Amino acid sequence: MISLRKQMFALFLGTGLIIVMLVRIVINTTMYYEFETYLESNVEYIAMSIANKVVGDYNGNITIKDTVKQNIYSHFTVSKCAIMIQDDKRNNIYGVSKTDLVAEIYRDKNFSAPMPPDFVDSLEYIEIEIPVIRNDEILAYVQVGYFPLFLFTIEDTDFQAKINSSIHMTVLITMGSSILVALYLTRMFSKPIYAISEASIELAKGNYEYRYLNRSKIHEIETLRYSINNLAERLEEEDQTRKKLISDVSHEIRTPLHVLQSNLEAMIDGIYPTDEEQMLALHKEVVRFSTLLSNLDKLKGVESAEPCELAHVNLNKELTDVYNNFNIKAIESEMEYNLNITKTVNTIVNIDTNGFRQIMTNLLSNAFKFTHQGSVGIRTEIKGKFVIIEVKDTGIGINKEDQKYIFDRMYRGDKSREQYAGSGIGLTIAKKLAVQMGGEIFLQSKEGKGTSFYIHLPIVSNEKIKIKH
Repeated sequence: MISLRKQMFALFLGTGLIIVMLVRIVINTTMYYEFETYLESNVEYIAMSIANKVVGDYNGNITIKDTVKQNIYSHFTVSKCAIMIQDDKRNNIYGVSKTDLVAEIYRDKNFSAPMPPDFVDSLEYIEIEIPVIRNDEILAYVQVGYFPLFLFTIEDTDFQAKINSSIHMTVLITMGSSILVALYLTRMFSKPIYAISEASIELAKGNYEYRYLNRSKIHEIETLRYSINNLAERLEEEDQTRKKLISDVSHEIRTPLHVLQSNLEAMIDGIYPTDEEQMLALHKEVVRFSTLLSNLDKLKGVESAEPCELAHVNLNKELTDVYNNFNIKAIESEMEYNLNITKTVNTIVNIDTNGFRQIMTNLLSNAFKFTHQGSVGIRTEIKGKFVIIEVKDTGIGINKEDQKYIFDRMYRGDKSREQYAGSGIGLTIAKKLAVQMGGEIFLQSKEGKGTSFYIHLPIVSNEKIKIKH
């Protein structure tokens, strides 16, 4: 499998090579076209100059003077052009034919290497014709033929060679630059990716404390780094929660079993009498153990996402029923207990009745458990398409550090709260049930001042509709 660095290097280098080749092709093509245009202009100029001299020498007859002949011969030997002057009947008057030009090219010793037979004849041959006109009358024709390959002068050839040399140098410089840029870019991209990959490997090994701290200026890589670090934090928190869960479950199970074992051994040894009081104490521990297992079973059912039995119900009716269930508890605790639901008269919600009552029961039980004096209350209000149910107490509160873990399994906050009996999964069940009903639970708490839990549920209607009981 090819590494990312090698793939990126090959990609950048290949892209640079393709760009260089395209630029070279464009430059060569443009230069070739410009040279062809340049040659055609020169040939046309030669033809026009000869035609002008023929017109100037015309005295009723076409006369080819020595100056014109010398001009034709010069272009024949130096420029390698075949120039032929014809009369108006297309009869050759004076000049050099293509055959003469081919022979001259083979005789020319300026060419560095001998040419094979028929080589010149196989080359492209271009011929242009300029009419010699005087008073709108065609007197003669000047034909100029040439092989483009041999029409270049030494200066032209040198210039073209310099251009090609410059192109080659540019190609080398560009390729070298492309290699350096490719190395830099591949390192810039691959180094943080490799490091983040190492971080994921460390997480897979269970090293949840590992973090990649080097920030990147590339948005996508920085987002990936943040996601991996955030995942590491969550895994570390989950690992700590898991360890605490195991510890708490072990403690919760061990305590009633230890009490049972100690009391039974004392009865067997005759230390404790086998009477009704001892039996009731043992029964209490069995019930406590059974309740813990029952709550764990409930949590398992909630986490397995078993569907709720949703139905349209009157919110105030359900709240009133739950409120009444805790009246005796409020009287025994000698605390103020109130219900304020006037803002949600006839409000209909789509909930699982048993699940909703379990949520409220858990919240109210905790409110009374952690409030020694003061008040516990239920209040409702409507915000937009949601109804908000507040369960408020003036109890011991929850410190800020524990608030983000309060809905985790078996979590019961700081050590001061561990003196209160309970399995630590009631709030976990409450939150998961609320989510299954399309809602959510939030809390606000200040240590020593009290706690408020807010249940948000979507509203079906605020009008009276027929409710199925």
